[in-house]
Amino acid sequence: MKQKRYTDLNDLGKDLGIAPERIAISKMKTQLKKRILQEVDSQALTAGQLAEVSGLTRTVISGIINGSLQSVSLERLIRLASGLNLSVKLQINNAA
Repeated sequence: MKQKRYTDLNDLGKDLGIAPERIAISKMKTQLKKRILQEVDSQALTAGQLAEVSGLTRTVISGIINGSLQSVSLERLIRLASGLNLSVKLQINNAA
């Protein structure tokens, strides 16, 4: 049996029966986490420093950096981004 390769998360989600809104949230979380990690690396910040600037606990910070995004809310990611002086913009488009 030939394995199907996916180039788009939407196609994978559709085949797995995942609701489009959950896919959209996963994409937002992934993009936000990626940008946060870039900023953390560029500033060489520790989990403790991130906790201070964001108001989140070190445990939450570690979960965001090292763990699954499934258990991390967009609100916490936005708080962390704001603590890093990053602005977050939401863009809404018509579905294709």
